[in-house]
Amino acid sequence: MVLIDFLVKNFVLLIMLTGMFMITVFDVYLDKSMIRKLRIVLCLILALVIFDTLETYTGNLETFTYWRIPLSVICYSLRPTIIMMLVFIVSPKITKAIIIPAAANFLISSTAFFTDISFTFEQSTNFFIRGPLGYTPYIITVLYIILIYCVTIRTITTKFSEEGTILLFIALNATLAAIISYFNHDEIVNLTYASDVLLYYMYLYAQYTKRDPLTSVFNRQTFQSDLKKHPKTITGIISADLNDLKYMNDKQGHLSGDAALKTVTRCFCKSASRMDRVYRVGGDEFAIICHMRKPEDMEKLVDDIKSSVNSAGYSVALGLSYGKSVGEMLEEADELMYLDKARFKKELKEKGIVHTRE
Repeated sequence: MVLIDFLVKNFVLLIMLTGMFMITVFDVYLDKSMIRKLRIVLCLILALVIFDTLETYTGNLETFTYWRIPLSVICYSLRPTIIMMLVFIVSPKITKAIIIPAAANFLISSTAFFTDISFTFEQSTNFFIRGPLGYTPYIITVLYIILIYCVTIRTITTKFSEEGTILLFIALNATLAAIISYFNHDEIVNLTYASDVLLYYMYLYAQYTKRDPLTSVFNRQTFQSDLKKHPKTITGIISADLNDLKYMNDKQGHLSGDAALKTVTRCFCKSASRMDRVYRVGGDEFAIICHMRKPEDMEKLVDDIKSSVNSAGYSVALGLSYGKSVGEMLEEADELMYLDKARFKKELKEKGIVHTRE
């Protein structure tokens, strides 16, 4: 009967956790590290649901039982740990030192086995008594939530993307969950954690439909969409084409051509600012949309890209247009790029270098 009550009470959450775990098994887009983090946090949420239920059961008994101590220690430890894993998921490159607060919280909660500085129980009434360090789990949780807000602010101020909005929503959800957890509404808290993980996974998955699988920059569909979505903030468009890609594919193989595409893409992204977006719009064709940029800054961007690509051992034809409507800039940038490409071929011919396809 207890098992049936548990399944009914947590039916939606259990379905969500099981479904997400199944999705990670079949996922072919996310890297192994992200998949591993997602699975860990899903398992932690499931563990929290189970141990919350057991702790509630022991807490409703008329007399104290020893098993309530380890169950409470586990529950107090899992909640901050889950928020910590959310930090790892939304900020993969963050230092592993953020594990320290969660580890400290576990040690402090574990003192309940031999002292009352964290919490204890009245033996005769099974009543919970909070000690001087009893609020440590809540404090650590708040610290991790603040860290998520910091990641959110950094994302909003350094990227021209919707990721900051998603992270802000997740941070707000985590904040509400922390408040709700103080009033012991465990089932709502656990469902909120799972919803945050599902939301961010859906966001990550959606990004792969907007990006080129080889170079990871935005694809042609996103390029066309952004041209329509942000016409008032677009101040310039750069059209780019990797020179001699067909020759490289024919003479050195497609792996060599793929390596060239990845390298020049890194050069584009390295030179671009946070207000620029890089797209692969065709086989060897790229585009960069510049938002709210001055003409001299965009001209410098073109020079930086050429220098960076040349240093990497490749060559690109570039065309920059600014100060016109989006349609006019797009057309002019393409024309200037083809003129630059023609100059490149002419220079090769003058040097006696002729690349023809067999």
